[in-house]
Amino acid sequence: MDLPAQLAILSDLEGTVVDSTDSVIPAFRSRAALRGLPEVSTASQVRRSGYPDSLTADQAHIEHRVRGTAVLRRIALVITTAVVLGAGSATAQAASIWTPLNSGTAATITSIVYQSPTRFWYATSAGTVAYFNGAGFTNATGIEAGEEIVDMAFQPVSKPGGPGTVGLVGFAVTHNGHVWRSTDGGVNWSKIGSPTTRTECSVASTPVAETELNAVQWAGESDVFLLGDNSTILRSTNAGATFTEINKNSVTCAMQGEASAQDMTDASFLPANPDHAVFVARNFGRLYASDDAVAEGSPSGSLVNSDTVNSFNGTPRIAQDPLSPNRIWVVGNTVDGFGCGTLCLERSTDGGTFAAAASFPNDAAVKGDLYDISSQGGAEVTAGSGGEIFTSVDGTNFYDQPAEGALATENWRAEAAYDAQHAAVGGESGALAITAAANTIPTPPSTPPPGPIASTAPPATAGGAPPPGPPTGSNAVKANLGGATATIYKVVTVTGRSARFVPVVVATSKPRKFVAKILPLKGHRVLATGRLTIKRRHGGHGTIDIQLPASVKPGTYLVVVRETTLAGKALGRVVKVRFSLK
Repeated sequence: MDLPAQLAILSDLEGTVVDSTDSVIPAFRSRAALRGLPEVSTASQVRRSGYPDSLTADQAHIEHRVRGTAVLRRIALVITTAVVLGAGSATAQAASIWTPLNSGTAATITSIVYQSPTRFWYATSAGTVAYFNGAGFTNATGIEAGEEIVDMAFQPVSKPGGPGTVGLVGFAVTHNGHVWRSTDGGVNWSKIGSPTTRTECSVASTPVAETELNAVQWAGESDVFLLGDNSTILRSTNAGATFTEINKNSVTCAMQGEASAQDMTDASFLPANPDHAVFVARNFGRLYASDDAVAEGSPSGSLVNSDTVNSFNGTPRIAQDPLSPNRIWVVGNTVDGFGCGTLCLERSTDGGTFAAAASFPNDAAVKGDLYDISSQGGAEVTAGSGGEIFTSVDGTNFYDQPAEGALATENWRAEAAYDAQHAAVGGESGALAITAAANTIPTPPSTPPPGPIASTAPPATAGGAPPPGPPTGSNAVKANLGGATATIYKVVTVTGRSARFVPVVVATSKPRKFVAKILPLKGHRVLATGRLTIKRRHGGHGTIDIQLPASVKPGTYLVVVRETTLAGKALGRVVKVRFSLK
């Protein structure tokens, strides 16, 4: 079966409501029949096909169609445990969760954009951009051969689509400062004039054309950022029609709050409030935070942490939990390829102020030469040299889940995910693989080795599945307090999650205290309370986690948020928002 048929069935299965294996098989069979695929439907056909007697006819029906096709083998394995790709289960699998795909290139894949089953692109170090057109990967046109693309990004969209629909604008940036732009979903590209920056962080310095870029990031439908060496942070507020340097336009580096030049390598922007950004630099993964990154005028920022990953010459990348912004991860690598072990994956739970190395329960020899990381829906994925692909369902414990065969030692150079289950990795020689089980952890051995063992794995739920991620929120609303803002989710799901709290994201430009309470719709009895203090001189952002007692059941409640000075003086108005707890 070719790639289009594989991805078509994968896409069809996504969104199917699955209660048991019995409901999976008809769903798959109906999709297969639509594509003219023969069936294996009886036990005798199973035996004649040469499959083990232990396989049911339904399982063999699928396996018969997927012999030699890795993507659908994955479906057969998942169906055996009554799980459909995309159904969202965290049941661990014994085999590799990764399925190789034919990328159609032999060049190193350096960047992946994976926004949905159909919004799927990759870029290479040889100047190739390929997009999934509904029938496979097709090379885009316009980019000059030999362009060393280091990063690529497309407009975020609210609903999936493909080239030719919404979210059409994309950017690819190169090591030597070239900027390529597409306005048709990545089908055609043209080079724009090199944006103008300055030689140093001073308005008196000489304007020059940018000569080295490391990353491109969207902060919304129209706001896009280019990050490069020598403290370059270029911003566009018109989807890339023009760019303006926003860091090197003051006496100091405005977005850094300091005068020292740094090579900027990546950034993270909150979808619910893109003004709040975190930038990372090459020098030991220094972190800088801004609370007005997309605001009109002259934005500013400050140093948050001077030392995360243990590397000073790689290209650190950053990921941030959009529902709990205090959770941040930074990965790093080294130019010599030796890596920096566990110190090349640092995690923070306080917005980056303090960072610590992650834990690796099933890998005693972490190389840690990591090139990319994502956080989606409470699951994190990162990949790098020597076949290392780590996944986490709690943001602390990262499990090595390599691909199989020749890809087991692949040097991965790109990673992306569009939800907790679905991720893609790309690497040298055009290696490309996808998974629909990114939120799983490996099944531990049935018989532990002799001797006492102190387990560092998170507690398993019934059936051996890993604990699910943190609460999820949707339908965000942004409210003004006394100069600060609060982002409140009108729907919060805690049932079946690993923690029970209601997140409220706050942001301020001054030191402030915040208190948030959960009240019933009628009466004034406080059911739960959460507090947060931001002491930095220029403020910052954080998440109030309102911990819920067991007595608070699913239903409709009020969340009430108040802002005060550090001395306790009330400011502005009390914000009340009605929300549903599920």
